[in-house]
Amino acid sequence: MADTLKDKIEDAGQAAKDAAKSAGEKIKDGAEAAAEKAGDAAKAAGQAVKDAGQAIKDKSGA
Repeated sequence: MADTLKDKIEDAGQAAKDAAKSAGEKIKDGAEAAAEKAGDAAKAAGQAVKDAGQAIKDKSGA
């Protein structure tokens, strides 16, 4: 337990530092997950366009 004002300030500073680090890690994890989902969606969209192009090509007899 902090006995002096200086110790209390240092404890509060450490707690703030720990909270900021934790928040930063959560933000990073969320950003990575969002980027992965966006990449998967872009890949799926590209495949859908490719499939549609192939279907048109097949119908045209080319």
